[in-house]
Parts: sequence; C-alpha cells; structure tokens
Amino acid sequence: MMTFGVREHTTPRILNVLAILCASCILFSSCGGAVKALDVAKQNVVQFHSQLDTEQYAVIYAAADEKFHQVTSESEFTKILQAVHRKLGAVQKSDLGNMNISCNAGQGETVTLVNNTTFAQGTGTEQFVWHVKDSNASLYGYHINSTDLITK
Repeated sequence: MMTFGVREHTTPRILNVLAILCASCILFSSCGGAVKALDVAKQNVVQFHSQLDTEQYAVIYAAADEKFHQVTSESEFTKILQAVHRKLGAVQKSDLGNMNISCNAGQGETVTLVNNTTFAQGTGTEQFVWHVKDSNASLYGYHINSTDLITK
C-alpha cells in the first residue's frame, strides 16, 4: 500500500512559498520608489541648506507639508531658522548619518534623514522628515540638536 504523506506535506510547503512570494511582490511594489524617494529627500536637504544660508525662511515654510503648517506657525519656524543661521552660520558640510524610509501604499514614502552638519561657527545633528510622493518632497519635520546653538 502506498501512502501519500509526502504529497500532503509538500502541498502546504508550496502554498507557504507562494504566499511568501505574493507578500514579497506586494511589499516591493508598494515600496518600489524607496530608492528614488531617498534621492529626492537628499536633494531637498541640499536645497533646504541653500535656502537657510540665503535666509529664505518663508520659502522653506511655504514648501513644507500642510501637516507641518498645522503644528508650527511660520513665525515660530522662522525664529528657529534665524537662530540657527545667526548662531551657527552657513552650512559647510552635511553628512548623512542615518536614514529610515517608511512606505505608505498609495500615499508615497516618509523619509527620515539624520545629518551630521558642520556650520561656519559650530556643529549640529539635524533630523529631516520628508513626505515624498510623485518625485516631490515636502517637509514634515525639522529638528536640530546642537550644543553650539544653545551656548552661543
């Protein structure tokens, strides 16, 4: 008498493999733009620094995400950027230290970049949070940690 034990165990394995493949396809298709989103976010950090150096605070705020506007007024944000520029000076160098990309199916990606930045008169660690959709990035959040900013 022949048993079908091997066949019974093989079918669930095949189904498991197929389920994993399908899940992977869905994940990669929903997050397929992650590399592009990272590039867009990096380019926007360069633009942010250029606008900071030329004191275009209103331009930075206007381009920020609507959710950013809901939690931070233009005058509050301008005061922060003015202090960064006045106390630390122009950006000399900014190196990516860490990053995180969250894919939101149909909504784009949220890209968080942590940069170690050297200014003309000090240093700081900046965190940028960007919402990237359709090759456009809008600022969700900006944070800076700098002893030089506090002590000057």
